[in-house]
Amino acid sequence: MKLGLFGGGFKPFTTGHFAKLARAIDDSDKVYLFYGIQQRKPIKIGKRGKPLKSGQKFRPIGSSGRFYTPEVSKQIFDIYEAAIERELPMVEVESTLGTTPMRRVFEIIEELVEDPEMYEKVTIYGAEDTIREYLRKLSYFGDLIETGKVQLGAISPESANDYLDEERLMDIIEQSEESSIVALRSYYPDASQEDLERMQRIRGTEVRDIASTEEGIEEAKRFLPPFLNDDEKSRVIDLMLGRGESPMTENHLRYFIQGIIRG
Repeated sequence: MKLGLFGGGFKPFTTGHFAKLARAIDDSDKVYLFYGIQQRKPIKIGKRGKPLKSGQKFRPIGSSGRFYTPEVSKQIFDIYEAAIERELPMVEVESTLGTTPMRRVFEIIEELVEDPEMYEKVTIYGAEDTIREYLRKLSYFGDLIETGKVQLGAISPESANDYLDEERLMDIIEQSEESSIVALRSYYPDASQEDLERMQRIRGTEVRDIASTEEGIEEAKRFLPPFLNDDEKSRVIDLMLGRGESPMTENHLRYFIQGIIRG
């Protein structure tokens, strides 16, 4: 079995992320998608019995004044999980709440180190910064990369030394990005090359910015992955913008926290 591994923070999962997933689907018999969800840090109480500022920061949702909190992320993940199970049965999606996507990838790699015959080949997909992060941890792979059992990016190197040569590494990364655009085309057969490149480049920050204004909502939906139907895309946008939520004032929030502290 050829296995594909793809993980990330996904705030939210976009057509840019889906381009890599589409390539993984083309290359693999099975794909694990590790979907990161940030945990909220526990509230700490100061000497005066008041909650302290945690210093934890969440990604802003454009100009809406809202943030991509763990609660929002989990609700959006639930929508994605149901859609992936319905539309992409060869993809197993898993929330990594309590750990990290990279940690889950390395747990698979650790199993492969123990039993190299477990899979014919394992390919790890990701953007340039992700590939470079794995390269900084080469010792975890044993001889799996050297023997070709593990591949970083969608393009096979001529040898494991290609990952250590900056010029050849950039060729592999660039070719991997180009191949993800090709994979994306099968899901958007009528899209122009320019549109495909735009969908492949888009990132979560841009989608959050676009979705934060009323006039940008329909455009933001265009950059959500094709396994979501229109209703699901609308629900994702609604969750980011807090539509349908009961407003909670600062006083309500303070009383809520005090209630938790008092038990």
